[in-house]
Amino acid sequence: MLRGGGTGLADGERVEILLGITTPAEQEVADALGLNVGDLVAVRRRRYVDTAGVSAVSSTWIAGALARELPEFTRAEPLPTMTFGLIEERTGRRATRRRDAVSVRAVPTEVASLLGVQAGREVLVVTNRYWDQHGEPTEYAVDYHAPGRELMSEYDLD
Repeated sequence: MLRGGGTGLADGERVEILLGITTPAEQEVADALGLNVGDLVAVRRRRYVDTAGVSAVSSTWIAGALARELPEFTRAEPLPTMTFGLIEERTGRRATRRRDAVSVRAVPTEVASLLGVQAGREVLVVTNRYWDQHGEPTEYAVDYHAPGRELMSEYDLD
């Protein structure tokens, strides 16, 4: 969307930056980023809000070594080019592959109040993994979508 001139936000949507820290990687994040459990990663958590309320809570992780090159990743301010754009700008590592997985999961305690639901409630979850032009993982994201929301994609089929 950004490469096509968009903002990364839907019409009428705004983003709140909630968290930006460095922490040891848990199993899911380590596996997604090709790291070991306990290796340092940086995580950035955001809440997306539109006229109907909270639409999603999104967390993105990058390797700690990469985060040292991107100090604004952990700041409470929007990234004008989103994570993959910032990575490309600073390191030359261009996101060339993305895998999205859609599932239904229980909302963890640390996300529940941000999403406005009880912990354990099942909601739609989308995970995104990105790789650079060398096949190396660059970022991993998990988005918890609010109940009653739909996920929509539209593509030109040429």
